[in-house]
Amino acid sequence: AGDSSRCQTTESLQKAEEQDCRCFPGYSCADSPCSSCTKLPDCSEGQELARIGHIDFSFQCEPCEIGTYSNVRNGWCRNWTDCESSGLVTVRQGNRTHNTVC
Repeated sequence: AGDSSRCQTTESLQKAEEQDCRCFPGYSCADSPCSSCTKLPDCSEGQELARIGHIDFSFQCEPCEIGTYSNVRNGWCRNWTDCESSGLVTVRQGNRTHNTVC
């Protein structure tokens, strides 16, 4: 369910009766026309935010996939460094919260 109190509505340039919703930080559109906003979950290290649904949205934190990591809260999963492609040796394999160490 959206939280319209977190939505700043502004007049649309096309029609005065249409409204456009801009969500405050920490919130995102709850549906395709962005008629309301919903609070985003707080994701831990090793997770990233995933949107569920196509017309009406919800959000959840999902674990980073194998080969990716996130070492900050509310961050995106990034690919591990490929040591071998740079001619280096892998000292420690990466995991969901740490990059590979070369």
